[in-house]
Amino acid sequence: MSGTGKEYRKGDPLRGAAILMLTCELRGITGLAARRLIGATLIDLGVDEENARRYLEQHRGELAALLREASNG
Repeated sequence: MSGTGKEYRKGDPLRGAAILMLTCELRGITGLAARRLIGATLIDLGVDEENARRYLEQHRGELAALLREASNG
């Protein structure tokens, strides 16, 4: 994928968690099922929710562009 930024490491759990959180947010998936899915995924990835949210806020534009690119390609 082009335009993913220099910081990206394949398999970065924090980045993956942030992408999942942003995907749910952008699609309006915010109910209990989404919270449980995200919570379980964070546990599986070994990622703290606070750190994932911080990462999302710091990289929101980059991640949103990545999702737009993925949906177009």
